[in-house]
Amino acid sequence: MFKVLLDIPAYTFLAEADETTRSRVRETLEELALDPVPRGANRIIESQEKIFRLRSRHLRLLYRVNYENLTLVVIIIEPLARMYY
Repeated sequence: MFKVLLDIPAYTFLAEADETTRSRVRETLEELALDPVPRGANRIIESQEKIFRLRSRHLRLLYRVNYENLTLVVIIIEPLARMYY
């Protein structure tokens, strides 16, 4: 099982989000702890690190996986509408 950590932008988003959004993100993070690269996750090829993006309902998560330390760091959580501006 992977340990899920939040980077500052992801933490800030969750702090400002409503309870429904926080609950949905919490469910997604629990699933990522069990399977860090679920179906639908795409690796960002341009990056040297193992960075993935995952769409979860109306949100997009960018996260980094460290298989040696069994950690998963969520870098950004953004609504899909804001992600493409």
